[in-house]
Amino acid sequence: MRYVYGTCGILRRLYSTYGSGFKKSSTWTPQKNSTPHYIPYGEDGSGFYSDNALGYYNIMENAKPMVMAAINSMEIDPKHVFNIVDYGSADGGTSMPLFYQVIKKLRERYGDSPPIHVTYEDQPVADFKSLFMRLQGLLPMPDNHSYLKDFHNVYVGACGMSFFDQCFEDGFVNFGFSSTAMHWLSRGPCPLPDAVFHMVSSCGEAKEQFATQAAQDWETILLQRARELTPGGHMVIVNCTSDESGYYGGGRWTFGHVNMCQKLSSLWHSFAQRGKITKEEFVNTNMFAYWRSQDEMQAPFVNENSRVRKAGLTLVSQETKPTPCAFQARWQKEGGDARQHAKQFVNMCRSWSNHAFHAGLSNKRTEEEKAAILESFFKEYEDEVAAAPEKHDMEVMSCFLHIKRN
Repeated sequence: MRYVYGTCGILRRLYSTYGSGFKKSSTWTPQKNSTPHYIPYGEDGSGFYSDNALGYYNIMENAKPMVMAAINSMEIDPKHVFNIVDYGSADGGTSMPLFYQVIKKLRERYGDSPPIHVTYEDQPVADFKSLFMRLQGLLPMPDNHSYLKDFHNVYVGACGMSFFDQCFEDGFVNFGFSSTAMHWLSRGPCPLPDAVFHMVSSCGEAKEQFATQAAQDWETILLQRARELTPGGHMVIVNCTSDESGYYGGGRWTFGHVNMCQKLSSLWHSFAQRGKITKEEFVNTNMFAYWRSQDEMQAPFVNENSRVRKAGLTLVSQETKPTPCAFQARWQKEGGDARQHAKQFVNMCRSWSNHAFHAGLSNKRTEEEKAAILESFFKEYEDEVAAAPEKHDMEVMSCFLHIKRN
């Protein structure tokens, strides 16, 4: 496959900046479905992701009304296992308080029946070790509660599969849930020549290819869930999105804040300008994820001829709202050690972005070289946050979708 970016104005600016030394990578190839969308950062079993994902707990709280409405609307047979699946669960910590409330509601309504089975789905490289250690009390639990220990007849498992594939047999899932995961793409459609994130890029051609890939992936994701959901089953999906003005989260410049997505791109670009990485490595560093608009998410449900509707899925409700940055809120309320605040804020960003920056570095470099570059990169970001904590936040714009299988 060949990619041409001659009409991108930003590419002309890069040529003027870098001269003839700037060119599309000759080693870049599209990612395949078997390639992990990202490899978690942090020691396996350390609970790094959920320990630093302060804001994602708030997103779960924002999802709670829709989740509970879905559970309350379901006809549940207490004689059969009630299967809950968390898709793209990471190490599982952020959804545990929400699932505690779901299981509590079911137990209040039905007693110790039905048997409840919770399955955490994610890539085979996910930190499932931390998941089970939390549930067993070997890592700190959010609110110090484990639904596995507090309720009877509850079981837990893990599925090391990609949600672009069918992960469970037909009709297995009674209630599905996914938060801030399905923006990842199944493959990289093309390199972004001027940015790490598609939202920051000025290259229209590349952004169109990202949008096309995202539409295909969204249909694939929904069709796989249609097979897995039992008739009458429900699912709540929380996706990264943009609002009507095009704002995609990461911090609003108009409020005097530094947008996180733009900062990561510009800081990595400065590494190329300073010779800390090559120009080719900058181009090869892309976050293969896509923030779908609300219309893009609705499309498979409003088109009467769509494969998704024919598969039996209907959109019950949809809501878009921002979740303010929990780190910024805490800083404004409590203040404290600016360095410690910056370290946790950057760790949050690094937990899901480290892999993209690592993947962009040349295979000619040793792992030691790559590690040193990434340590320097995130340390510079940390220094900036520590110097002005009030300017850095990561507000998340999310779309909450309640879906039903007919």
